[in-house]
Amino acid sequence: MNDGHDASPGHGADAGVAANDADAADADATDAAGASPDEVDDAGASAVAPDDAFAALADETRLRTVRALASADRPLGFTELFERVADDPDGPSAGFAYHLRQLTDRYVRTDDDGRYRPTFAGRQAARALDAGVYTERVDRDPEPVDGDCPVCGAAALEARIADNHVGVACTDCATELLALPFPPGGVRDRDTDEVLPAFDAYHRARLRQLADGVCPDCAGRAEGKITFVEPAELPDAAEAGERDADAADAPARPVVAGACADCDFRVRVPVSVALAEHPAVVAFCDDHGIDVRERPIWNLGSEWAEGVLSTDPPAVRVSVAGDGETLRLLVGDGPTVVETDRVTAAEDDRSGTGPTERSTEGGPEGDDADDQAATAAGSS
Repeated sequence: MNDGHDASPGHGADAGVAANDADAADADATDAAGASPDEVDDAGASAVAPDDAFAALADETRLRTVRALASADRPLGFTELFERVADDPDGPSAGFAYHLRQLTDRYVRTDDDGRYRPTFAGRQAARALDAGVYTERVDRDPEPVDGDCPVCGAAALEARIADNHVGVACTDCATELLALPFPPGGVRDRDTDEVLPAFDAYHRARLRQLADGVCPDCAGRAEGKITFVEPAELPDAAEAGERDADAADAPARPVVAGACADCDFRVRVPVSVALAEHPAVVAFCDDHGIDVRERPIWNLGSEWAEGVLSTDPPAVRVSVAGDGETLRLLVGDGPTVVETDRVTAAEDDRSGTGPTERSTEGGPEGDDADDQAATAAGSS
């Protein structure tokens, strides 16, 4: 794949015009001249100051160069790269040689034969530009979404795409079920009914990485902790005026707060969402004809419920109801599933922990709506 400027046969290794040959030699001789020296730590990692790193990209020619190399299917010689990037491919290339030097080592490197290819940083920069991460902001009018609200049961769900975030909310009970960032490239050229499956797949994959202790943004060390969120802190708090006054007295709700030790990655999702692909859950749902992969992460369904057993240490009971049977998971911090058990509907009712009755330490017993609100709200 290229950026639309095909090179003529013979360009690249053969070099073409004498002036361009001279510029290429000059560029090769001074590859590192424009780059700030990296500081190398004891582990062999090197770093450059952030302002220097971004300054190297602060030119349209350099941005086009990085994107041209990233989109090419092979390394490019100086002449061929110049022809793909320059506004006037027949003009002098001395200025281009200067810009190439500013990119060398950090975003561009040369092979032994003098051809140019992007570094890891160069590819990442090009991908971020193609995805519109730094250049695009997507806002759309809300649109209806199929399905019933897991909190109130109303068929009143709508998708909200604003400021490069995608969310699903219920207009009947004013509950925001889920709202998470989504790159603009994921929305571009897609209708909303195409955006939502992509959004679902994107965040399922990220949550799997978080569960494995890997940051989905930087691949650093990440972990999840169970925390408890007061109703006023939930994403739909701005709409609190539209909710019942009793909502202010609702108990704190458990969420999994994920964070990375090496970057500023942060995420907050309901405990049930973090456990949706746990092996015990998948097996139970398969036994009862429920395909958890068909349930979007913003609406796992009315079969799910949560109850807070303890806040210190954190302990949450998550339950999934099937046909005449309930799977119960005792969840500790991490989140870590400490124990699982299956009980029949009769056993569940006798224990007082069925999906229609949940006790919360320090708080009143809740009904179905309260429990499902706990599974639905709290994302960011």
